[in-house]
Amino acid sequence: MRTKSEARRSAILMAAGQVFHDQGFEGASMAQIAMSLGCSKATLYAYFESKEVLFYEVLMTAAGSQMRETFNSIENLSLPIHDALQILGEQIISLLYSEEVMAVRRLLLSAAGRKAGLGKACYEAGPAQFLEATSLLLKHYMDTGKLRQSDSRVAALHLRALLESEWIDLFLFSTMQGFDQAFCKETATRATDAFLAAYSPTQ
Repeated sequence: MRTKSEARRSAILMAAGQVFHDQGFEGASMAQIAMSLGCSKATLYAYFESKEVLFYEVLMTAAGSQMRETFNSIENLSLPIHDALQILGEQIISLLYSEEVMAVRRLLLSAAGRKAGLGKACYEAGPAQFLEATSLLLKHYMDTGKLRQSDSRVAALHLRALLESEWIDLFLFSTMQGFDQAFCKETATRATDAFLAAYSPTQ
């Protein structure tokens, strides 16, 4: 059973999500969000120390749900490792380069250095959880002989780097022209092939 505090926090996130959606990050204000909730700005600041932190929380709540669904879908499938990693790769790329997650990443690039603790909070709620989930999945494959024994955390970092290798510059230099699903599939295939070439068991 949720406490009143948890219920209020969820209500704030929902209301803030709508305001951010309608106004964008720059156009939205804590005053607007408070007004939509019928509460004071002081109430908002009691739960979230800044608009940046609130914005991050709104987006990561949605992204975190997608990430959990991604890993749950893989764990529940009895697929050959190439097929499983291919599906996982496509879903991870789709998540990392969704408008929601790219908005979080842009926020980090512009604000994390100025907002104490924001970068750490974003890392712990996003990349750290991704790394942990991927590491566990790859360790399972290592323990069952489908991948060579190695440091599963390092392997997870390598996999993510391969999956992002053809996308990261498009994001950093703002040259993406919408999300291309065919390109997603192609890049996930190349990343999966490269990863398995490096981590397949020695014959």
